[in-house]
Formats: sequence, C-alpha cells, structure tokens
Amino acid sequence: MMPCRSKFILGSILGSFIALVLATNGFWMKAEGNDTRRGRTAVPVESLIASIKTAVGAKPGGVCGVEIENEDGKTICEVKILTQDGKTYEVEVDVAANTVVEIEEDDD
Repeated sequence: MMPCRSKFILGSILGSFIALVLATNGFWMKAEGNDTRRGRTAVPVESLIASIKTAVGAKPGGVCGVEIENEDGKTICEVKILTQDGKTYEVEVDVAANTVVEIEEDDD
C-alpha cells in the first residue's frame, strides 16, 4: 500500500500531464482552425459571433441554428433565422471576409 503522500504526488503529476495535453490540443485546434482528427472545422468564438451578427443584419429575426462548414476551401457559417413573419432562412456568411455569400428561404 502506497503512503498517502506518494499517492498525492503521483496524482498531481498525472493531473498536470493530462491538463498539459488538453491545453496543447486545444491550442493547436485554435491555431490551425481545424479539428483534423474528425474532419471538422473550428473557428474562434469572436469570428462566429461576428458571422452571426452579419447574418442577422442581412435577414433580421431570431437565430434557430448555426453550422460551420468548409465549402470550396472557404469556411462558411450557415445561420438559420426565423423571421417575424414565420419564414425560415439560411444565411451563409464567409467567416474570413465576414460577408454574406447567400440567403435562401428554407423549405422546412
């Protein structure tokens, strides 16, 4: 049976190692902008918020959903918006340029 102090030291070392691995992994995902392990796209929260504001500025209403995609090498933020008249629109915003790419009425 290990003395209590040895368990504490071993636990601290293991906990520090796990925290370091998680912090490093998060840094690389943010720096690269992609989670290449799963083929997903990740963007900084500031860019996401700016894209949502741009979409709502183009088609005022409430946000129903947000999706980040890669299309033709560009990162696109697709914002689903419910307008006052009950219609739903998908507004695509180029995240890098923060400009509206397309607005289309959703058939759902």
